[in-house]
Amino acid sequence: MSEMNGIITHYGRIVFQGGEYVRAAGSSNWKVWPIEGFDPPIRAPVGQIRIDFAEPTAQPYTVLVTAGRNVNTPLMTANYGNVDENGFVVHLWETIADRTLQNGDFSFLVVQSPE
Repeated sequence: MSEMNGIITHYGRIVFQGGEYVRAAGSSNWKVWPIEGFDPPIRAPVGQIRIDFAEPTAQPYTVLVTAGRNVNTPLMTANYGNVDENGFVVHLWETIADRTLQNGDFSFLVVQSPE
């Protein structure tokens, strides 16, 4: 059995508060904002959130993301994609009603391969 090693490089908790995504806790090497959407492009809170790294990364990484549960979103689910050296996008949705653009809280952790 092989041993896997990784380094936690970024982590945080984001809350949806007052109509926007707000950093609640975490490392200081990232920022959060809604993705650009619509025509002309604007940044509206539509359940797809961009996490941008302070510095681009050259090493591969994996993201662990989990949705926060609350009264308004009891079955919230989260996944991630659009991964590049500058960050990634978190997608939130409600599983039973299949509302794909649901706002809510989530936490994430980035594990990077050692150099």
